[in-house]
Amino acid sequence: MKHGLVSIIVVSYNAEKYIEKTLRSCLAQTYPSFEILVLDNASDDKTVEVIKNMTDSRITVFEGRENVGPYAGLNFILGRAEGEYIAVQDHDDIWFPEKIAKQVEFLKNNDDSVACGTNTLYYFEKKEVLILNKKSLYTNFVDHTSLVFRNMGFRYDINHTLADEFFEKRVLLKEGRLFCIQEPLTVHRIKKGGGNLSSSRFTLSSKSMMDFFSVNSISARSFLYLIDLLFGKFLSEGVVWFVRRKITMRNAKWISLEKFQEHFPEVIL
Repeated sequence: MKHGLVSIIVVSYNAEKYIEKTLRSCLAQTYPSFEILVLDNASDDKTVEVIKNMTDSRITVFEGRENVGPYAGLNFILGRAEGEYIAVQDHDDIWFPEKIAKQVEFLKNNDDSVACGTNTLYYFEKKEVLILNKKSLYTNFVDHTSLVFRNMGFRYDINHTLADEFFEKRVLLKEGRLFCIQEPLTVHRIKKGGGNLSSSRFTLSSKSMMDFFSVNSISARSFLYLIDLLFGKFLSEGVVWFVRRKITMRNAKWISLEKFQEHFPEVIL
């Protein structure tokens, strides 16, 4: 393990449209010491070609022979990460330049915290709107693509439907607290044509429900979250957006793409 180094871990699959922007946002970090480890899950598009054409020595790409899934892929990369800290990045999401620097600074000064996330902007491509997802200072779950944690040999349970939530709530929190920086330093992309892991992994099945309630208490907030996981699979787009406006995201801050680009020209979506 290399002191001060951050290992940025990415699992890619058919991400040729987004992967360069994602990796550019990683390379643009103001924090000086990092490596980027990418496992490509046997893409059948030009994802690997795009990555290799970037020719930056800080990027290492592993070419998988088969698609092992996102969390087995993350476990593969974790076994090869040399950093003192691990930063998770999705293959189509974007970071603000100062994200990693602020998280590492916090973790260096707070030994009781095992991990640090940030507030996240959800970018709905089709609607050209960004919605701010706020978390409390200390929480049990942050958006996965905002997560930085200490490299202590952690691994994901690939059999859990909500493997990222289980990882944060049941694995990381055993070792310390999870802090959330109150700035939106991460953009989570909801693709125009669908296909996000978050929109496809959860189904109306007994296993999904058991997994959900194994990491979420029975509460009004949990049921709102459950509604958001499920309703898009059964309702029309118009109804989905009405529910978001009036129920699941009614208290969130909504920002038009035009306004976002005006205020943050350095963040390329």
